[in-house]
Amino acid sequence: MLEKILVPLDGSVTAEAILPHVRRLLRRQDSEVILLRVANPPAAEEQMLAIEASLAAAREYIVGIKDRLEQQGVRARAEARMGPPAGTILDLAEEEGVSLIALATHGRTGFKRALFGSVAEHVVRKSPVPVFTVRPFWTYELLPPGRTENQPFTSILVPTDRSERSIQVLGPAIELAKLFEARIVFLHVLDPDARRKAQGKVTDEALARDRLKEFAGKAEARGVKTLAVVDQGDVAKSILDNARFHGCDLIAITTHGRSGLSRLVTGSVTEEVLRKATLPLLVVRADQKMAGKKKAKRTVQKAVGKGKR
Repeated sequence: MLEKILVPLDGSVTAEAILPHVRRLLRRQDSEVILLRVANPPAAEEQMLAIEASLAAAREYIVGIKDRLEQQGVRARAEARMGPPAGTILDLAEEEGVSLIALATHGRTGFKRALFGSVAEHVVRKSPVPVFTVRPFWTYELLPPGRTENQPFTSILVPTDRSERSIQVLGPAIELAKLFEARIVFLHVLDPDARRKAQGKVTDEALARDRLKEFAGKAEARGVKTLAVVDQGDVAKSILDNARFHGCDLIAITTHGRSGLSRLVTGSVTEEVLRKATLPLLVVRADQKMAGKKKAKRTVQKAVGKGKR
């Protein structure tokens, strides 16, 4: 997952907050880093000279960042493109076959929205590969002690539910956990007002523990230590509280929300976690096609079963 990392930057200090975390990811693997600066297309009446000037400025900036990283031992490459930022980021990710996109959760021209700007939102929602995000700290009091790039990942929180989509974060989480010899804390948050389900006396908690056991078994089979936690109450608050209580330094989450919200990334749970978390997130987009195929397969199986009867 860390073989080739795309790092979009917009020239701001806020965007560059991702760089120490990229160095942190590289502590255990000599990955290639592709640095991207996207220049805004100029107005039609300013086309030729403005395009050249914008691209030259973008190239100068991104090459400067590349040179700085290379001096620190990072294998880096610089790209300057012109076009719509989010689309250009995703196009380059596809062209290069990147395995991870790493970016700060803010818009191209600054952190104008309460959560993050439209560029990062679009990338997280549409990216076919995991996205490593970090919320720039507003005060240095929130920063963990020591240099960020020198801190290994030791404990990864993975919130789960009983949907097929939630398992899609498991592969990337296990890969990072193995690389850093980190523990995975699996968390399932119960609805305190939930009633017993139609399966008789099987409670939500029992079903949740079965699900966590399944996840933990997959991780432990790969040599990763795990901890399973069942909590109840507000989902986003529980995620943040458990990350703090268990000393986690990364949250790995799918972009679908606890209840399968139609707005994948900006559902209330993911939105609140992104807005309030003081640690990085690894966001994996739920594969709608895969979920649809599984649903169709189950429908066919039921139909076949009825036919046999």
